[in-house]
Amino acid sequence: MKRYALVLSSALSSALLLFATSAFADVTLSMPSNSELVLVNGVDASGKDTLSLKNGVNQVAFRYLARYQQQGSQTQFQSDIIVIKFDENDAQLALSMPRVRSNSAADKFNQSPQVTLEDQNNAAVAFELGMLIKQGLQLGRDYEAEMAAYNLTDQKASLNIQSATTNVTAAPVAVATASTSANTATNTTAKPEANNQVNVGQMLDFWYQQADEETRKAFKKRIENQ
Repeated sequence: MKRYALVLSSALSSALLLFATSAFADVTLSMPSNSELVLVNGVDASGKDTLSLKNGVNQVAFRYLARYQQQGSQTQFQSDIIVIKFDENDAQLALSMPRVRSNSAADKFNQSPQVTLEDQNNAAVAFELGMLIKQGLQLGRDYEAEMAAYNLTDQKASLNIQSATTNVTAAPVAVATASTSANTATNTTAKPEANNQVNVGQMLDFWYQQADEETRKAFKKRIENQ
């Protein structure tokens, strides 16, 4: 009987350990109360709950929200969209930002957002930070489309979708040309420029699709006059 109880206890302990390991197998990200989610890995998101993310590279876009007294009146602040990208595994992360209590502090934050990312041991976690900014009217923005275009660039916190593909295909060429002639090296260095033109074409096509009919006509007329 004692032997059966020992085996049962060991089995339960193993099951609990397996459950605990699987429960924290991925990455969790706790968002602060002064934030508003916009996108998670390029997909629309909302709320302020803790995020459950897959291990590896993740990209989160959010705003800073604040309310403060300025010269006797209540002021509401909503920052430009902040984008962060990090690469973590099996971690419990927490994001934090300083309090904004004045117009000058709000302007300063918008120009240079102060964001802190820490793990469960209160150790700083490395991340990239960028901004998803659109000039002019902000109503009716398609954040998913904007982020898809952003991720084709080499801006900070971009997923570098086009660049990543270019790096994978170009690496063997760089090795092969290490001991070849100068002419071959010249041809190799010209490829990134061609790929940049592909990026430009994709961006032009994206903004053309976003434009209204009048803007499209003006765009076509400008091209014809070149």
